[in-house]
Amino acid sequence: MTSLLYDSIRPIYFLKRWRYFEAARYELSSIELENAKVFFHALRQLDDNDRLILMDAYYNSKEPCSFDNRTGYYQSLYPVKDSILAGKYGVTVDRFASMRRIAMMQLEKEMKKVLCMISSKFIFRLNKQLYLVKVLEKQQFILGDKSQAIEFSNSEENKKIFLDMMVLGFEKVPVN
Repeated sequence: MTSLLYDSIRPIYFLKRWRYFEAARYELSSIELENAKVFFHALRQLDDNDRLILMDAYYNSKEPCSFDNRTGYYQSLYPVKDSILAGKYGVTVDRFASMRRIAMMQLEKEMKKVLCMISSKFIFRLNKQLYLVKVLEKQQFILGDKSQAIEFSNSEENKKIFLDMMVLGFEKVPVN
């Protein structure tokens, strides 16, 4: 299971380390490797425009920072300034910053999808405080806090439950 926490994924962390993940792929720790796999699978799911914006801002940067003596590589890069990329894209700085943020939000969403696909256990929630505790009858539920939430396994018999809960507005959250 990956060490990524579903609610605290910060795409900028992974974007700054993009080139490091590629360059040091044979020297990565097991946790870094798992995180890199989630990142690259999610990156592959982005549309071409979002991926290009993120690549221009983070991957194509020439300013390294945070050297890792263990691997001999720089762990991250400073992103290219929005003002420089706004000129390249022919938009205002604010517009480009907005485009970059939207692309980052899409990446975060895709990373969450990947985490859901690889997780074996789930809980359902309506928001960050209300979790499914018990299913009574048709569309009647008891809700509570996270510590009381029912765990579901990712099996064929639960597929219908997953769909029913998602239609009703519940979010499927992987359990670490």
